[in-house]
Amino acid sequence: MKKYILLLSFTFCLSFSIFAQSEYQFFIDLNKCENDLLTVELIAPKIESDEILYRLPKMVPGTYEIYNFGRFASEFEATDSTGKNLTTEKVDANSWKISDAKKLHKITYKVEDTWDTKQKESFVFEPAGSNFEKDKNFVLNIHCMFGFFEGMLNTTYKLNVTRPSNFYGSSSLTEVTTQNNTDTYTIKNYYDFQDAPIMYNAPDTTILNVGGAQILISVYSPNKVSSSKFIGENIKDILIAQQKYLGGSLPIKKYAYLIYLTANTGGSGSNGALEHSYSSMYFMPEMDEKYLAQTMRDVSAHEFFHIVTPLNIHAEQIGNFDYSNPKMSKHLWLYEGITEYAAGLVQVKYGSMTLEEYLKVIDEKIKTAKYYNDSLPFTVMSEGCLDKYKDEYTNVYQKGALIGLCLDIKLRALSGGKYGVQEMMTDLSKKYGKETSFKDEELFDEISKLSFPEIREFFKRYVEGSEPLPLKEYLEMAGIGFGKPSTEKSISFGGIQVGLNAANNHLLVVNTAGMDDFGKAIGYQEYDELLKFNGKKININNAQDVLGNYLMNAKEGDVLKISVLRRSNQHPKGKKVKLKTKVFMVTEPNKFNLAPVNNASQQQMQIRSSWIGK
Repeated sequence: MKKYILLLSFTFCLSFSIFAQSEYQFFIDLNKCENDLLTVELIAPKIESDEILYRLPKMVPGTYEIYNFGRFASEFEATDSTGKNLTTEKVDANSWKISDAKKLHKITYKVEDTWDTKQKESFVFEPAGSNFEKDKNFVLNIHCMFGFFEGMLNTTYKLNVTRPSNFYGSSSLTEVTTQNNTDTYTIKNYYDFQDAPIMYNAPDTTILNVGGAQILISVYSPNKVSSSKFIGENIKDILIAQQKYLGGSLPIKKYAYLIYLTANTGGSGSNGALEHSYSSMYFMPEMDEKYLAQTMRDVSAHEFFHIVTPLNIHAEQIGNFDYSNPKMSKHLWLYEGITEYAAGLVQVKYGSMTLEEYLKVIDEKIKTAKYYNDSLPFTVMSEGCLDKYKDEYTNVYQKGALIGLCLDIKLRALSGGKYGVQEMMTDLSKKYGKETSFKDEELFDEISKLSFPEIREFFKRYVEGSEPLPLKEYLEMAGIGFGKPSTEKSISFGGIQVGLNAANNHLLVVNTAGMDDFGKAIGYQEYDELLKFNGKKININNAQDVLGNYLMNAKEGDVLKISVLRRSNQHPKGKKVKLKTKVFMVTEPNKFNLAPVNNASQQQMQIRSSWIGK
């Protein structure tokens, strides 16, 4: 595991602090890591008050979950310029009060990496966490390690990282200097500092130049299963499509994909990514490259579009994010929903996905959205997504994307195909931009002014209100028919979502929210690892054959036996459990078999062509 400690002499630090009293000076050393702990040292900026609070974030943008990053810090000490200890008090999970703060010179504390923590409650999703693997890899998410003084978020930061000579630090940061294996990063405030993760390891990097921007792809694959070159080759066409979608150029100068490919199942049990304004951090399995390619295309398409929102379009709650007492905006439909919608739309519109494939994506989102509370106004869910409506949050990737779909078609119908969500996002970016936040209560009115008055009614009914989205009506505007809902009974595997344990290529039950009656009869639980299926060992390599054979040949009354490895507090390494039930048919009433209508009108074709180019 990895750890950081500073290697500069006390005399140097003292003289430097006198010279640079108006900035934070953090020091870490990646060569000194013990017991998964890292020492952080801060030469403090000048403090004007007798007492000051030093804080680590309670939550950060993009996570939508309270993590309390201060719980990973320990042995907190504050000293004056002579080395004398100042009185400190930990006042809550994330904050330390320092007395005689005008005398403050230096703070030191230790942090543990979140990936290997023994604190299993509220386990941090890996892309939002930190990883210290000495001599191998360091994932440095800033909010896990470095904090701020109350009221001093807009002060300049300098981070000094001493690293092994064969390591390279990958990030989106551009103000970097290097001397004697120490990298010094300069960042103008905490908002930008927290927004820029860094990954250190022996370099495997590829640079793409797209739309006037430099795209850095950095990969750590412990078993060399994949490489930055392979991933670059497989996402370049998506980036070019996004360039076209955004008008021919990208609104950034540099972007970094930081990709950690894991050989083991992480503590969160999930894989995925966390977006930042100019980068994204990935925690993905070391799967066969033929599976990895499309997964990376889909995930990266979503994350990259966050360069539009919230980078250039965001509410005051995000623009002036409160890391200690976070408040949520009501516009998750915009930040995550429109982003998810655009990630699919860009692929079909610019040729990397067929119309048939895209309609299956829409169909699946319609089906999955039905497992959530459709009468809950989306703005209400957004504001309460940290607590009251936490279980509804992931609907942003389903109904949130469908809101984008309906809004796009409605705009194109009103404009004769000349104006849609693409143009709306461009106009909003011009109106606001990185430095200007919108007011939550005014956004719908502003969009209506930029587009059409009728759009205000759309938001009132379907986003602020509880009416279900008029999907059938709107898709038909674009010449897409629902067909007849499928009510045929069929053999089911259980209606579960399956992931992969990359350490052994076993299938893993990752979501039971949509589990059907047959799945309930079998008794699946989330994170069950499938070992045997009807007596046959099963893994990613033979899953298609084993499950396909079952679905084609099983008959009602047959007995299905499944062996799983089930982990619990009593059995953290897992206990083999045998599941069985008699096979019976289940009905899936939510598939709509979306397809282009026959004899579409000229108006329908015009809307469809401007919408998806087909």
